[in-house]
Amino acid sequence: MKMCECLKKECCLMAIKADTRDEAIREMSEMLVKAGQVNNKEVFIKDILEREARGTTGIGLQVAVPHAPTEAVGDFVIGFARSEKGIDFTSSDGDKVHLIFIMGTNPDKLTAYLKYLAALSRLLRQPEFRKALMAAATPEEVVAVFTNFESD
Repeated sequence: MKMCECLKKECCLMAIKADTRDEAIREMSEMLVKAGQVNNKEVFIKDILEREARGTTGIGLQVAVPHAPTEAVGDFVIGFARSEKGIDFTSSDGDKVHLIFIMGTNPDKLTAYLKYLAALSRLLRQPEFRKALMAAATPEEVVAVFTNFESD
């Protein structure tokens, strides 16, 4: 399965309100709950923040990918958010983050989860992909960016 088949338009925030890493994780988690992707918001947030405490998920290139295995989901879930002003994720390159992907998976499905994480990392290394996500005006356009880049 491709990332474009996992990312739902209901799981895209085009202008996240959060000012901090923890606020961003909470805001995105709430979005995933409303979309029916997360069945226990508090457990999901706790697991994501515990993973973040072990090392930043700000991977550089103005991108963060907070993620964790968690019992709060039945399968793989992904959400997207964009911040115009940028959020400090203590990224390795020191830049603020503008593109955030939050991911979780049930611990029973770790193999697929690791494949998705690797696939997202490959996409994010492409400057054109990141530029297209910054230019996307709607959640539908975000999903279309994934579809276009995954079909190459």
